Amino acid sequence: MRLISTAMNAIYPVLALAAGAALATQVALNGKLKYHLGKPMQATLISLAVGTVAALAICLIGRYSWPDRASLAVTPWWAWCGGLLGVIYLWAAVVVAPRLGIAPTFGLIVAGQIVTAKVIDHFGLLDVPVDPITGWKLLGVGLVIAGVAVLGSAK
Repeated sequence: MRLISTAMNAIYPVLALAAGAALATQVALNGKLKYHLGKPMQATLISLAVGTVAALAICLIGRYSWPDRASLAVTPWWAWCGGLLGVIYLWAAVVVAPRLGIAPTFGLIVAGQIVTAKVIDHFGLLDVPVDPITGWKLLGVGLVIAGVAVLGSAK
């Protein structure tokens, strides 16, 4: 049983790496979509529409139950804003990547994610558990930012 638990915990870093690979690939795909459609917001809309259809199909195939009214009623308003932030991310990536390149764009995206994540963790914002910043964690954030600077340096 312990071996299964260890294997299950080991899958999470692999899933996170796969998600990162998917996002970097998504930027390239959406850039090509924008190239053919001509407008970044059209590419964003189509990307999100395809994602919505895929999520709906997975929910239907997996026979996931729909949330009940009581659960929806107690959900804070700000918890519904993830999709809005997804639009901002997709649109910005479509606009920025052709100008900076995929690696520098994603480096900046990751740096923004890391800095924001540490602020959220440190203060326990959005109802997440508090995880105070330490010297080592600050060093890690600094190394990510330094890596972005190297990625964005002259070609």
